[in-house]
Amino acid sequence: MGLTIHYKITPRQRIDARRAQSIAAAAHDAVAGLTKDSPYAHLSDLKPADPEDPWLECRFFRKVDTHTTRGFCVPPLRGFYFDLDRAQDCETARFGLCEYPATFRGEDGRRLRTGIGGWRFHAFCKTQYASLHGWEPFFASHKLVIEAALVWGKVGCDVTLIDEGNYWPGENVEELRVSLNTMNGIVAALGGAMKDAADDGGSSIQSPIFAHPRFEHLETEGMAAHAVAIRDTVSAMTGK
Repeated sequence: MGLTIHYKITPRQRIDARRAQSIAAAAHDAVAGLTKDSPYAHLSDLKPADPEDPWLECRFFRKVDTHTTRGFCVPPLRGFYFDLDRAQDCETARFGLCEYPATFRGEDGRRLRTGIGGWRFHAFCKTQYASLHGWEPFFASHKLVIEAALVWGKVGCDVTLIDEGNYWPGENVEELRVSLNTMNGIVAALGGAMKDAADDGGSSIQSPIFAHPRFEHLETEGMAAHAVAIRDTVSAMTGK
């Protein structure tokens, strides 16, 4: 749980592995330019995709029967990617292009159409907890992830981006501040309530939000604004 940026990268034209590597290399070079002077960023080399890496799996959903829909995780056949690390406690952002199969063998042995065959990339990055170290590293990290995703639009791909912080589109800094404060408050209040429930005999609770220097203030604000929803959530999760 936390404020997250979601992005999908799709080539505008049909490509092969050589073209995919060329596009990924161009995107890597462009992101290197973005991170050159940033104290909050480290860019990995461009790497070949490992089909065994669960973070490169692509998820699709299919109806199993009239009443049931299941999600399936499909590993890539091949691909290219790089990692972008930013401020402490901000998730690593991964970018690339991978080729996924048009069909997938389910647990029952049947072949299922994935609907995701071809070259593409889906990923997300949670930026919220960079705010444990202040607004500046959080904002720099959040902005950089968006800029790195949009780079792909300049090298031959379509980019679909969802920013839970409401900074993009429009580069609205005030909306991002409001979204961050709201989400920090919700997570702090929920984390505090879950911890209280754990202290009464439940499972122990850990969360990055407990390290926030304004945790108690955020907890109070979050509970004041979302008390009913938070209590219902804790009740549903703990049975209390």
